[in-house]
Amino acid sequence: MAATIAWLAVLAAAAAVEAASHVLGARWAGISSVVRHLSSRPVGRAALLALWAFVGLHVFARYTLPG
Repeated sequence: MAATIAWLAVLAAAAAVEAASHVLGARWAGISSVVRHLSSRPVGRAALLALWAFVGLHVFARYTLPG
């Protein structure tokens, strides 16, 4: 239960950063801008793939495997 609340807090923080970037304009980079910048280089693509695998393992697989 605590892990679910923590992941929801991470998602809420990400949504708040994205909303702040739209409201404040060029002062803050949004998540979409950061992902676009990271995916323009091979090392960034590898980092995004690792992040995707980490989140997939800890959010989806952990909660669907029989315990």
